Amino acid sequence: MSGPGLNWKFIIKVTGLILILESLFLFISAGISWYYKEWDLPHLLLSAAITLVCGITLTLFGGKEKVKFIGKREGFLTVTLTWFLFGCFGTLPFYISGAIPSLSDAFFETMSGLTTTGATILTEIEKLPKGLHFWRSLTQWLGGMGVIVFSLAILPLIGGGGSQLFDAETTGITHDKFRPRVAQIAKRLWGIYLALSLILLALLWVGPMDFFDALCHTLTTISTGGYSTKQASIAYWNSTYIESVIIVFMIIGATNFSLLYFLLKGDFKRFFRDEELRWFLAIIIISSLLITFGLTSHDLVEGHIDSFRNSIFQVVSIVTTTGFATGDFVQWGPFYWIIFMILMVICGCAGSTSGGLKTIRIVVLFKNTFNELGRLIHPRAIIPVRINGVALSFGVVERLLAFTFLFIFVIIISWGVLTLSGMPFEEALGAAVTAISNVGPGFGSNGPSGSFANIPEFCKWYLSFLMLVGRLEFFTVLVLFTPGFWKR
Repeated sequence: MSGPGLNWKFIIKVTGLILILESLFLFISAGISWYYKEWDLPHLLLSAAITLVCGITLTLFGGKEKVKFIGKREGFLTVTLTWFLFGCFGTLPFYISGAIPSLSDAFFETMSGLTTTGATILTEIEKLPKGLHFWRSLTQWLGGMGVIVFSLAILPLIGGGGSQLFDAETTGITHDKFRPRVAQIAKRLWGIYLALSLILLALLWVGPMDFFDALCHTLTTISTGGYSTKQASIAYWNSTYIESVIIVFMIIGATNFSLLYFLLKGDFKRFFRDEELRWFLAIIIISSLLITFGLTSHDLVEGHIDSFRNSIFQVVSIVTTTGFATGDFVQWGPFYWIIFMILMVICGCAGSTSGGLKTIRIVVLFKNTFNELGRLIHPRAIIPVRINGVALSFGVVERLLAFTFLFIFVIIISWGVLTLSGMPFEEALGAAVTAISNVGPGFGSNGPSGSFANIPEFCKWYLSFLMLVGRLEFFTVLVLFTPGFWKR
C-alpha cells in the first residue's frame, strides 16, 4: 500500500518555502553581478524568477493551515526532497548562462557546493563571472549549516513539524543537546555561524585578498566547503597569513557547534574537556608531524618550515572536509595517500559543518574494541563506553556500528560501480571516499591539482547522489528506498 498516511501538503509546502528562500539568494547573487557589471546578470535574474514562481506555486498548493505534528517519514522525505530540489534549481544559473553548458556538469557542481564537498568540474575557474562565483560559494555557506536548519531559524510557519526536520537533517551522535525549542536552536546555531563568518571576512580582507575573494572564501571556509575563486586554490596567494587564518577557521567549522555555543557562554571547562575535540586536535597534530617528517626526510619539500606549513594546511583541509589546496599530496607518493585516505574517512566532529564518519564515532569504536578485550577476561562484567564521563547505551553503540558498516559498505560498492563505469582503480576509490565524506579532492587526475571534468557522465550523476547521501548521513536518504517506508 503506497503512502496514503504521508502528509503531502506539509511536504509540498515546506519544499515551496525552501525554493522561495533559494530565489532570494539567487536575487542577491544577481545583485553582486549588477554591482560588478558582469554578463551573468540576466541569467541569474531569470533563474531567480523561475525558482520564485515554482516556490510560490508549491507553497499555495500546500495550503495555509499551520501543521501541528508530522511523523519521521515526513521529516525524512521533506529533507531529502528539499535538498534535491535546491540542487536542481541551483543548477539553473550555471546551465542557462552557458557557463557550464553540460547539465550533468552543472548539477554536479551545484550538488558538490550544496553538500560542501568542493569537488569541481571546472578547469578554468577564473573565467566565471562574479555573480556565478558568489552563487557557487553561497551554496556551500547555505549547505554548511543546512538549508532546513536555516529555514527553521526564520520560518515559524513550519510549526510543530520543525523537530522532525531538524532530526532528519542532523542525524548522528550528539552528546551535548540544546534544551530550547528547535526554532531557538536553529537561530542560535545560525547566529554563531553568521558571527564567525563576519569575523573571518574581516581577517581575510585585511590580508592580500581583495573584498570579493575574501567574501567568497569566507563562505567556503566556515562551511568547510573548499570552493575557491582561483584554479590554484589558496596556493594562488602564497601567504602564510591567509593560510594560518583559514586553518584556524577550518578547525572551528569542523568543531561541534554546541561546544562553540557553550564556549561563548563562558563554559570553558566543557569546551576544553570534550573528548571528541581533544581526539580531533590530536589527529591533526600527529598527522601533521608525521607528514612533515616524511616530506623533510625524502626532500619532497625544501626546509622544515615549508614542510610543516604544507603538511598542516593539507591535513586540516582534508580532515575538516574543506578541500582547499596549497600543494598536491597526490605527487608526494602512496604513503601519503594512505594517511589522507584515513583522514578523509575520520573527518571532523559531530554537530559541525564537516562530513565523513566523524571523530566521535572513531572514539566510540576504539573504546568499544578496547572494552571487548576486558569482556573476554571478565565475561559477566558490564563495561559501557563512556564519552565525557557519560555511559552510552548499548543501543547507541549498536547504531554506531551499523552506521560504520554501512559507510564502509557503500564505499566498497561505489568503488566497484565507478570502476565498472570506466574510472581507473585508484581514482574510483578516491572519488567514492571523497564524495561520501564530502571532502572534495580525490586521487590521480581528480586530486588537488586536477578536477572531475573528464570522468564518465554516469559517474558524475552517481557521485552527486553519493554527496547527498553522505551529507545527510545515509539513513535520511536510504530509508526512502526501503519498502516499509511507503507502507501505511
